[in-house]
Amino acid sequence: MLFNSEQGFREYMRLAQGNVAEAMAEPSPLVVGVERYCDFLQKELLSGEQALTATAGFLLLNSYMLYQSGVATALTGHAVAIYPLLRTALESACYAYLMRSDTAVERLWLDREKTEADMKAARKRFTSAVKYVAAAIDKADPGKGAVINQAYQQAIDWGAHPNPRSIHKHIQTPRDIGTHIQVDLTGLHGQGALEYDRSLLACLDFGMVLGIVIAHSLSTVSKDTIRTLQALIDMKEALLESEFPEVYAAMGPLKR
Repeated sequence: MLFNSEQGFREYMRLAQGNVAEAMAEPSPLVVGVERYCDFLQKELLSGEQALTATAGFLLLNSYMLYQSGVATALTGHAVAIYPLLRTALESACYAYLMRSDTAVERLWLDREKTEADMKAARKRFTSAVKYVAAAIDKADPGKGAVINQAYQQAIDWGAHPNPRSIHKHIQTPRDIGTHIQVDLTGLHGQGALEYDRSLLACLDFGMVLGIVIAHSLSTVSKDTIRTLQALIDMKEALLESEFPEVYAAMGPLKR
């Protein structure tokens, strides 16, 4: 295999910043959608007084900030790079759920690196945090557990781990250049490219999932906030149907 990397750091930054500037100058419906989710998480959910352990509060804020970073990365066009951020954002929210009112679980997290025994105890409690939280939420809100688990697994499949889709979806059609077969691996996708838009759709999905987990983590959530979240979920479904009709037809509407 002959490597030939043509674009260096400065060219990467120029292209990435150009994509962001273009996306923000004339926001597409997908960009408008993710901005609405960012505003909801910040202004509707993570706002006001809540009865939480301090660490849970910080983990929820961390979840929101990682989500925003994932959106910002999607806007650069580096589609595959969003998934580690989105996955960790969900894990952070789930950790917060586990310790929202349980100081013993909070202490497991705080003491994680003190001794080998502490490390093992923390791993035992938090390794399957997403599955545990999904199951707990599903009891109160049937159907939402499957949505949470699916989003988490999809993040792992698409790039949170270096699995096949994280490479194959970004390889261009091979070309015969005489001495070699040239195969390009795309890092930054341009505006309007399938993977650019797909990454924004993933951000919409995770905005929904984080909204669900955070809402269930808080001590008080108003009926108006729940109605706003449902309106955002409906918006996401409408965008999926309009922007990715074949995918929507295959998946069908989200169960309410």
